[in-house]
Amino acid sequence: MSFQRNFKVGGVSKTAAVLLFALAPLGMCVSASAQQVEPGPAETIEEIVVYGSKSLVHLRLEMYKAEDIVFEVFNSLNSDDELDIHCYQEAPTGSHIKKRVCQTNYVRDLTAEATRLWVQGITASYSHPVAKIRQKDKILIEEMEALVVEHPEMLKALNEYSGAKQVLESERQRRCEGRVFICRK
Repeated sequence: MSFQRNFKVGGVSKTAAVLLFALAPLGMCVSASAQQVEPGPAETIEEIVVYGSKSLVHLRLEMYKAEDIVFEVFNSLNSDDELDIHCYQEAPTGSHIKKRVCQTNYVRDLTAEATRLWVQGITASYSHPVAKIRQKDKILIEEMEALVVEHPEMLKALNEYSGAKQVLESERQRRCEGRVFICRK
């Protein structure tokens, strides 16, 4: 099947090339000099503007881009690399559908360490990292608040993210209003 498909495509292109060279007069291959070409009339073309609504997927991607900028600015300004935030696509356990996950370095490290201890069966030194994560979360919030006050680029990035998120939410509400069963969120 594949051989026949390749053969037909090759045969058609060879036939087209033979017909092109056999039927084309020789005079068509000669280019006109610059003096023979007449300039067209200098007419202005009217501008056509089309307004349309963006899809929810497009609005969500814009929000994600704004969120990525917030995290890039924050990561470059914060005082501790443990507080850096990174986003990636991950399929939850038992699913093949990937979701966006944003996580700090300390959450990733503490969770990985707790999982390693649990898998190795070291239950004596195993402790769930929730208390440590909550403690670090407070430090993260304090750091973020301080950076927003000190750095206008951080405030600008947060405002753009907030605006993109509000646009998405309001558009989602507008499109899903009155629908009970099917509404893409």
